Amino acid sequence: MLKQPSATWLHLQPHPFRLLLYLEWILLGLSAFKAVGFPLWKHPVLGGETNYFVMASLILAFGLMGLRLPITRVGKWIYTSIALSLLAMLGLNQGWDNVLSPLLLVMLIRSCLIFQRRGRWMMASLLWLVYPLAITPILLGVWLISFPGLLRLFLQDEPIPGVTYLPNGGARLNYEFSKEQVQNFLSLVQDSCLHYITDSFLSFGLIVVFVSLSVTSLMNERAGRRKLAEAHEQLYQYSVQIEDQATLQERTRIAREIHDSLGHLLTTQNVLLQNAALSLQSDPTEAKSFLDQSRQICSSALTELRQSIALLRSDPLQGQSLLEAIIALTQDFDRSTGIQPEVTSSVQILLPDRIQVAVYRIVEEALTNIQKYSEATQVKIHLQHAPTAKSFDLSVQIEDNGKGFQIEQNATGFGLRGMQERAESLGGILQIVTQPGAGCKVCAVFPLPEGLL
Repeated sequence: MLKQPSATWLHLQPHPFRLLLYLEWILLGLSAFKAVGFPLWKHPVLGGETNYFVMASLILAFGLMGLRLPITRVGKWIYTSIALSLLAMLGLNQGWDNVLSPLLLVMLIRSCLIFQRRGRWMMASLLWLVYPLAITPILLGVWLISFPGLLRLFLQDEPIPGVTYLPNGGARLNYEFSKEQVQNFLSLVQDSCLHYITDSFLSFGLIVVFVSLSVTSLMNERAGRRKLAEAHEQLYQYSVQIEDQATLQERTRIAREIHDSLGHLLTTQNVLLQNAALSLQSDPTEAKSFLDQSRQICSSALTELRQSIALLRSDPLQGQSLLEAIIALTQDFDRSTGIQPEVTSSVQILLPDRIQVAVYRIVEEALTNIQKYSEATQVKIHLQHAPTAKSFDLSVQIEDNGKGFQIEQNATGFGLRGMQERAESLGGILQIVTQPGAGCKVCAVFPLPEGLL
């Protein structure tokens, strides 16, 4: 038995999406390339000289954190705090404008994986508010370049009309500007900066929303697949339980049938044989009569035994078509009762196996009931398929001219209930129309699957 960890808040799980993990490492590589890939960026605006060993260590540590993600509430916030601390140290070491943007997206992906909906959008909003730190150095650079004293640095001492460079490194503008011109220039710089900030905020905001929704959709899709697999497993377990229950009910019914019919016949035969043995010396004619009755009962018991064994077969049709199997049933019925049932069928399609077995069992049970109780002289069996509003149905009718019975008094019998359950298990219905002295009609209707015809 596995022991539970003492500090549950430290419990971590592997990254659930390999594709997202690859995307995170691509973004980490992009950050590292932005930090060291261009010589002009060796001296960022903020942060001073770069310590490449520290920078590589921080990026590696931040990347390795993505291999395992927390699953407890406390662990999630501790994990997030550590990750944000690593981002802050990276920004201070290398410069916010070079490394922060891709790493913020990495942090957003991980936040979507470890937090619920509310936590995801809280982290997305926080990262969106942190984003100004990535564009502040650029705006600061624009502000510094606007000073005339720095023009020589960017223009390599090339003379500009209207500008005089001083020996101390300064510059003098030989132009005069009106108040309106100065205000227009300042307004232009202000409008340009505001436009850049607004565009950057909106662009990054759209990226944040897109990434959040994409990761959320991916997680929902996986959760849906997991629930679907669990539902399939539960349905399979339920089907196994129902099958076991149906098998148990069938065995119970067969056991009762054997007890009620075969047991009764064997008991009667035993009595007749005892009487024959007692009469053998005193009255051989009477003994012979007892033996003839015993032989007839033995034949009936053998028929009952064969029927019980047939009910236990997993494939009662034994490779035959449904019509052939029903005709075989009627032949056995004829040999037992002397009544030849009339069988008609208009079904010209191959039915699913489960429907064929259900129809066979219903016809078999109906013939058994007719043989035992109905005292009929005529039996008709008819199969047909007919169109409905949406598809086609298969109809099975077994009709006799026997003495009938009160359906309310016999509705709980094993045979009738078994036929009802077989029909309902396939989405069908079973109806029994009977009255004392008016015979009996058993009608089962099964919906056929679409595309079968």
